[in-house]
Amino acid sequence: MVSIFSWLFDNISSALIAALLIACLALASLYKCTRDERDAALQNVAIAIEANKANKETIGALEAEVMKRDELAAAWQEELTKERKARDDARRELDALLEQNESVRDWGSEPVPDSVWRLLK
Repeated sequence: MVSIFSWLFDNISSALIAALLIACLALASLYKCTRDERDAALQNVAIAIEANKANKETIGALEAEVMKRDELAAAWQEELTKERKARDDARRELDALLEQNESVRDWGSEPVPDSVWRLLK
């Protein structure tokens, strides 16, 4: 009886020790894989942070360019408005002269070159 218990104890303890060793090896392997994944994730975060910094710089430069273009567009719009007003004023003056003065009316009834019409439109 003692020999059976002794044999069972020896074999069970050997099996338990082997299972513990296998569990420790599995945990060590799992720890290494997890550590490698963590290191890769940290590298990806560092790359993303650098990319975000570069993107912020690019966005800042683009925003500055948009502001410059908006200022240019506003200046051009102001200039265009002035030119249109001058054209409309000249058109009104010409219409008034055509109504008031017969010699101007005679001149106005003659064919006008296309280059002049472009100015009056």
